[in-house]
Amino acid sequence: MQCSIALLLAAAPFIAGQSPDTSSKNPSLTAWRDDLDAIVHDIRSLHPAPFARVGELTFTRELEALKAALPRLTEPQRVTRAMKLIALLGDGHTSLEPDREDFASWYPIRVQEFSDGYFVTTAHTSAAELAGAQLLQVAGRNVAEVMERARDLIGCENSSCRKERVYAFHNAALMCGLGYTDSQGNLAVKVKLRDGQIADRVLAPHAADDPSYRGQESSFEWRYGGEMLGTPFGRGGWRSAYRGLPGAAFMTVDPARPLHLSQRTRYYARALPEQHAFYIQLNQTDDTNFVTFMHNTLLAVDQAKPRHLIVDLRYNFGGDASRVSEVMHEFIKREDSRTWQLYLLTGGKTFSAALGLLHGFVEHIPLTIVGEPPGAPFNFFGDATSRKYRATGLELHVSVLRHQFSDSADVSEFVAVDVPAPFSFADYVAGRDPAVDPILRGEEMRSIATIIRADGGAAARKVWRERKEKFAAYPWWTAPREFDLRAACRDLQQHQRMEDALEACTLTTEIQPFIWNSWYNLGNLQQQTGHMQEAAESYGKVFEIDPNNFNGARLRAFIKTYGVGKKP
Repeated sequence: MQCSIALLLAAAPFIAGQSPDTSSKNPSLTAWRDDLDAIVHDIRSLHPAPFARVGELTFTRELEALKAALPRLTEPQRVTRAMKLIALLGDGHTSLEPDREDFASWYPIRVQEFSDGYFVTTAHTSAAELAGAQLLQVAGRNVAEVMERARDLIGCENSSCRKERVYAFHNAALMCGLGYTDSQGNLAVKVKLRDGQIADRVLAPHAADDPSYRGQESSFEWRYGGEMLGTPFGRGGWRSAYRGLPGAAFMTVDPARPLHLSQRTRYYARALPEQHAFYIQLNQTDDTNFVTFMHNTLLAVDQAKPRHLIVDLRYNFGGDASRVSEVMHEFIKREDSRTWQLYLLTGGKTFSAALGLLHGFVEHIPLTIVGEPPGAPFNFFGDATSRKYRATGLELHVSVLRHQFSDSADVSEFVAVDVPAPFSFADYVAGRDPAVDPILRGEEMRSIATIIRADGGAAARKVWRERKEKFAAYPWWTAPREFDLRAACRDLQQHQRMEDALEACTLTTEIQPFIWNSWYNLGNLQQQTGHMQEAAESYGKVFEIDPNNFNGARLRAFIKTYGVGKKP
């Protein structure tokens, strides 16, 4: 099916618009094959390790299959297949986008996945009734199925990133290429309106006309705006799901709104004296006034002396992490005088340079991470450069650097979250925040390591068992790192809290029983406190896990002397 993207004024009154038809390009098969070869050549030349997450043979087979299929594919299908090919690399900074007039048409809604489904977070005034509606079906298919195919067009390192990247759904030509529209690019959807009514609607595309996206009319640059802002047309004519406010309203401060919606500009800070808290929202990491903002904000924190310092990175898409160390210095120099417990909030939009900022906090400041995992792990590729291919009207963004914030053996997909707090849409529109509100209410939201340091191992064990049961359903939630638990136990020892330390080290063996260090450190503490037979048993566990442990000679001698049935 070849789509001719144009508005059908009679399709549905609430989506009618006056955008002109867009023109189509028809590159030759030779041009397509040449550009595909050029794209792959550039990826091989520029990317540090393009096949780190997908086998080179798998990628090459898909490339050749696409080349062979080109004669029977429509132009939208060619573009979507090419995008999917590059997305196979599994790199959130490496992607292919259309840079052409016939792909510059967008639907009048913006959709996001929440824990309770897919919802319209903002709608153009021509489709105002859809603001806050739940999307149930697209083109007669389950919405989740359609969104997964849309996500396949954009590279991601993990499922948290994929959850956010449904951008292709909003583009009429791409949805045509995926086979979901009629010949005019109209998209049939089934929705549940805010009043509970189930309704069928048809979305017609609007040509991009927002001057702020001039030169980027068919790209996904609009994704960097908050969820209350629309796609690249109808500037100023969008209404958010939150109280029907226009998108521009969130660019100015309104303390009556929830903290994360009070002002969605680059930075925002606010003291909360009644809750003994201070909230800082960092929506970008840059090399301009970021350091100055944090310096001045932390002076205000010093004056407020809060118990809870909340730093919200959930909407931080990145930028430039070159000055992160200066910001960390502002925190480190307060190490002996701070009154607050630090909470970092993360989510799928936390990406790129925001990972550098997050890592700086994790490495230098005792903290608790609340929310959902960031959109990439600590080891990722980035600093993308771009290349344009005029014959096909495609633009490649490709990583040129490898960022290694964790150790080289770390192949995890996620940065660990201490306390999961996913957003539901019901929470969002009601003004509730599952990450912030419990902190302000004084609920136990601290990390296990933090609880160990403050209250000892017994208190931490109670919380750990509660969380293990409560959060087991989240596939990305993991147990605390043995390294962090070990450091907390060591802190207790340094402060001569030996009983608490024994409880903490014992808890570590419950949480991380298959890491030999857990048992080794418990054994050392048991030996230090005179529990010799217990220490011998712990050392025995070390050998069960690591028979060739480098401490072997000393531990075997100790076990021989103090093992079961031996007298000290």
